Amino acid sequence: MKIQFKSLLSSLFVVVTIMTGCSHTLPIKKQEYAVLKDTRTFEREFPEVWKGIEKTFRRYKVTSRNPSKVDAVEMKSIEERSLETDWIMGQSRDKYVEFTVNDSPRRKLLQVRFRYQVEAKRSLGGTDVRVKMEEEIERVKPTGQTAGWDRVSEIDTSRVNEVLDQMDQAMLSAVP
Repeated sequence: MKIQFKSLLSSLFVVVTIMTGCSHTLPIKKQEYAVLKDTRTFEREFPEVWKGIEKTFRRYKVTSRNPSKVDAVEMKSIEERSLETDWIMGQSRDKYVEFTVNDSPRRKLLQVRFRYQVEAKRSLGGTDVRVKMEEEIERVKPTGQTAGWDRVSEIDTSRVNEVLDQMDQAMLSAVP
């Protein structure tokens, strides 16, 4: 019995060692920046805010809207609406890996993919908009090859805040 247990334990050790050796990736580091807000109250009516949201996301693939279709009459009475985008590829602004080349330290920003969920609700002061972002960062092997994607626990709040600013600009540039 002891021999079987030792054999099983040594086999398990070999398998774990091989798996961790093959899947070794470089540690991801994060540049610390200020945390920005993901909500904003626009002092405008709901239909105007929603047009700004649609204008902001016109260049992205929107996978769902809730409710999916709303005509002009319904838009005046609707209380809330949401949309979600498909994955958007880009380069991280704050996550990187460090390595050395000829004893010189280097830093490589990682590829990132993210998607937005936007919720707009009527409120007493105008329209409350909340932007949630789901972010995944690439894993990189020491050889430089991609080893898949990992979900990020701390998202890049600068992207969310930038989207809120773009919505504001879209509403300001709208024809009255």
